[in-house]
Amino acid sequence: MTSEILDLDLVQRLESLELRARYVVEGFLSGLNRSPFRGFSVEFAEYRHYFPGDPLRLIDWKLYGRTDRLYVKQFEEETNLQCHLLLDLSGSMNYRSRAPVMTKIDYARTMAASLAFFLHRQRDSVGVTLLKPDGIDYLYSRVSNTHLRQVMNNLEGATAAGEIDLAGGMQTFANLLHRRSLIILISDFYETPEALASALKRLRYDHHEVIALQILDPAEIDFDFWESSFFHDLENGARLVIDPASIRREYQKNFKAHQRQIANVMRDYEVDLTQFRTNTPMEGALSAYLAKREGKQ
Repeated sequence: MTSEILDLDLVQRLESLELRARYVVEGFLSGLNRSPFRGFSVEFAEYRHYFPGDPLRLIDWKLYGRTDRLYVKQFEEETNLQCHLLLDLSGSMNYRSRAPVMTKIDYARTMAASLAFFLHRQRDSVGVTLLKPDGIDYLYSRVSNTHLRQVMNNLEGATAAGEIDLAGGMQTFANLLHRRSLIILISDFYETPEALASALKRLRYDHHEVIALQILDPAEIDFDFWESSFFHDLENGARLVIDPASIRREYQKNFKAHQRQIANVMRDYEVDLTQFRTNTPMEGALSAYLAKREGKQ
């Protein structure tokens, strides 16, 4: 067993989603100096430099006395970035091939919580939208400790079940946005490429930036099954007895074709796509966010 899997095993043993997020983020930050983002500030700014025209009442005169420089208090409305996490709660996200691999939804929830915790630490505004069979559960984007707890609570209660209209949920979500934002979409992307393209087209037309994080179980990629057994559709409930050896080649061909189509859609709409196996560390999600944010500095 590799150290990477041991780390994920530890993450699973932490019952609180917030504790998991802290563990992932602190581990990421401890290695940040060895990353391409060495110069990136990881401390959120409570103050900013004074600019002519700023209200004098906002100047921190005590700080001026210590530094001989004018700073004003930075409030929530002045946050650097508005970010929304979109989480796919379709039944397929419940899949787990074997222990100690997480279910895809548990991996995705932990990833989303880690991103929320990191965004809050950066003083960036964060909201979360759950894409569900009966519609969407939308929580606006904001910066505050109370709001972060609400984000964590929503993620703690997120369960995957049934079939969802991923693209339709994205369209509904887009109708609620009134400010240019960074969208982080977390899903396994078992959606038709045409429908996904339509939803992404809407988001990009409104000038939102989009990061796509694809969560897959290793067995979905490798299809390393060897014995005939029941295969259970986690979205519609269908059950089939299948001999894996007889369909392995066709499955892998179709899976790779679908992956190419999804990748092409993402490329066409300038969406950054990163794939994650559920037996690998999830710090790459934080790196993907930093890469997008650094590009906007």
